[in-house]
Amino acid sequence: MSNTELKFAQEIQQMMHIAGETRSPSLQTISLVEDIVKQQVVFILTTANDLAARRGSRLFSNYDLIFQFRHDDSRVARLRSLLAWKNIRKNVKDSDDEKGAKFDAVTVENPAIDQVAANAAENPSEAKTTEPMTTTLPWDIASYYSERTPNDAGMFVLDKTDGGSLERLRQADKKTEGMTIQEYTAWSEYRHASFTWRKTKRFREWSGLGVIAEHKPSDDVLEILGFLTADMVQRLTEMALAMQKLEQPSGPSRPDSTVSMAEKPASLFVSPDDTDPIHPRHIHQAFQNIQAWSRKKQPTLSRRTMGAGRGLMLI
Repeated sequence: MSNTELKFAQEIQQMMHIAGETRSPSLQTISLVEDIVKQQVVFILTTANDLAARRGSRLFSNYDLIFQFRHDDSRVARLRSLLAWKNIRKNVKDSDDEKGAKFDAVTVENPAIDQVAANAAENPSEAKTTEPMTTTLPWDIASYYSERTPNDAGMFVLDKTDGGSLERLRQADKKTEGMTIQEYTAWSEYRHASFTWRKTKRFREWSGLGVIAEHKPSDDVLEILGFLTADMVQRLTEMALAMQKLEQPSGPSRPDSTVSMAEKPASLFVSPDDTDPIHPRHIHQAFQNIQAWSRKKQPTLSRRTMGAGRGLMLI
C-alpha cells in the first residue's frame, strides 16, 4: 500500500509517538495499524446498527457505541469525562455569545441598561444547564430510579478519576519530564492527533459511516469514534513495544529490518538511539494478545455460549 492510499498515516504516526514509539515506523507498520483500526470501526458500526435495529430504530445513538465497551470501566470513565467537558465548553461558549449579543444590541451610554443586562446574565433561570449529557447510562443502576440524590446529580463525572486515568497521567509525566521546549511543543501538538477532528468527510468515507450505519447529526458519535480510534492506536502501540522488548534479551531477530528507506514515510521524529522501530510482526502479536485477553474476560455461561465470542473483539 502506497503512502497516498493511507488516509491517516500522519495521525497514526503521531499517536504512536505519544504511546512511546519515538522512532519512525515503516509504511507497512502504519498501514497494518490503519487496517486493524478500520476493521474495528466497521465492527463497531455494524454492532451499533444491530443494536439500534433491535430497538426498532433506523439510526444508532451514542449509547449503542458505549454499550459495546461498557465493561471497560476506565475507558467509559474517560469518555464520559470527555463528553462532559465538551458539553460544558459548548454551553459556556453559547452563554458568552448570548451575553455578547445582548451588549452589542444596547448603547454604552446608558449605564442602567448595562446593569439590567448584567443582572439578566446572573439570573439562574436564564442560565443554561451544564450537566453532562452522559451522567447516567441506561444500563446503570441509577437509571432505574426517577429520583436521584443531590450528590449523585450534576458534576460527579468530572470529580471521579479512575486508576487507569491516573496511570496514564503518570506515564505522560514520566515521558515529558526530560523534554526540551521544542520536544514538548511537538508532544503537545501530537496529543491532538485525531481521526475525526476536522476530518469528518474523510473519516466517513474511510469507515463507511453513513453506509454501514447512520446516526443523528446531534449525537456525539464522531467524538466517541475519534476517542476510540486514538485509544486503539495507543493500546496497539504499547502492546507492540512490549512484544519488541521481549525479543531483545534473545538477540536481534529482525526479518523486517530489510525494509528500504524508500519504503518508509518521511520521518516526523528524531530517534534517540539505533534501536529499530516496531515492525508489523509486533503489531500482529499485539493484536492477537489483546484479542486473546479480551476473550478470556468474556463470561461463558453454558455450553450453548461456548462457541460465542470467537469473532472479533474490541481492542
